[in-house]
Amino acid sequence: MGDQGSSPFGRMTSRLRAALVAWRRPLDSELRVLQQEVRELRKEMHSRMLQYNHQLGRLSKTANGHEASERRLSGRALPVDAEEPQIQTWEEITDEGPFPDPDGREWFELDACPVCGGADRTLVNPWNKLILIAKAPDQTSARYDYSVCHTCGVLFASRRPIGGRYRFLLAHFGEVVAKRGAGGTGQITNRLLNPYPLTDQDREELRRLAAHGVFVSDHLGLTGKQYLAPLLRDRLENSIHTDILGSLLEPRGARVLEVRSRAGTILDGLRRAWGATVFAMPIWESQQFLLRELFQITTSPLIDFENFQIPFDGTFDLIVCNHMFTHALRPQDFFGELRRKLNPGGHIYLYHEPDDAEYLAGNQSMFATLNPLHMQAFDQASVVRALAANGFETVFIKGRNLHHLVLARLADSRPSMRPMTAAQRDVRVEAYRQAFDRAVLGVDEQLRGRVAGEWPGAVERAVAAGVAEYDEKGRLRLVAR
Repeated sequence: MGDQGSSPFGRMTSRLRAALVAWRRPLDSELRVLQQEVRELRKEMHSRMLQYNHQLGRLSKTANGHEASERRLSGRALPVDAEEPQIQTWEEITDEGPFPDPDGREWFELDACPVCGGADRTLVNPWNKLILIAKAPDQTSARYDYSVCHTCGVLFASRRPIGGRYRFLLAHFGEVVAKRGAGGTGQITNRLLNPYPLTDQDREELRRLAAHGVFVSDHLGLTGKQYLAPLLRDRLENSIHTDILGSLLEPRGARVLEVRSRAGTILDGLRRAWGATVFAMPIWESQQFLLRELFQITTSPLIDFENFQIPFDGTFDLIVCNHMFTHALRPQDFFGELRRKLNPGGHIYLYHEPDDAEYLAGNQSMFATLNPLHMQAFDQASVVRALAANGFETVFIKGRNLHHLVLARLADSRPSMRPMTAAQRDVRVEAYRQAFDRAVLGVDEQLRGRVAGEWPGAVERAVAAGVAEYDEKGRLRLVAR
């Protein structure tokens, strides 16, 4: 047989095939355009249907007694649809040695409230602040499973680090709480809050700066690099505590301990005004050095949060605690040690304990507030319940600058704690659910993949609850408080 391609029939077939391809080419192009338009239309229809469903949920809430009102919306528009969920990964925090818990064994899993022992709880937030940060100790460090106790109302991390894992967090304080920025490259300018070990050069510099004392007058013309300006700020800030304690207790000649003292300004005030005998337990070496150098206050070794003990002999009339309840790894043991070291009828004073209204009633992100060293959070009512559950009777409690100030007395007998009612529990759990949705929707765009699995539910609930709304152009925005 001859070559068909060179035959008249073959040449005619080739021409017909070429003509067919040329005829189909514009049709294929139009088909691709049409398919793309259909995909975009389906996406738009899906988005609109989501929006209408969300709005229906919001309208049903309004119809059931939730009044609509004029709301101020955030400036940033949010996507209705989530991105594809991403496997959550973090860069490692570098250190000279290996991470102390490579097998992930140093976790304390709680099956009851560590504050009151209540068994019932609701998980309201799986993550701590590391969900927002580029670096973490390891790939499991962001999950704490924060839950609301149905009995006392305290929010607690039901999964918390211990042992070398916890000590690693303290040793890398700046990185894990992002006080030095997400990349850990910033500088800690307040020397009273320096969490890192001191060198001989650091000690010499602190000694030179502290030599000018607390009250450095402006007329001397010294610059901020010639003395410790934070000392006076700390003194003025803490004068309210000295005034409260002096007014309510009149601690003349009292034996006083401050746990997590920064620069000893409260203790020095009580010593000067009331002749108190004072002792301090610092958390950082810089504070330990200044307590001794500046005020000649007897100090303990640095605080051991996991096995909290007060090492001084004898008991105290007053124990002042700075931001300790929030951080206590084992709260019942912490309060038990306070009871053990108090005289009968003695008092504890808690200050700088954050009020969870910061994110339940404000615009702050719950993720950003709950850093990896925050184990508990509470409102006023749950603080009072927590103290009662641990043998203390509240004498005075006040909110100031979104923090709690609490004076409590060691009770002669264990005070009865009145648990939350079902209605109080439901209100508190719902407030936390709304704060979680607000935190999810507030995550920066480059990190949304970490929370993408929660995004659809958060959008739906947030619109229904009035946490988010669509503007006049159909764009989703958070409602500002």
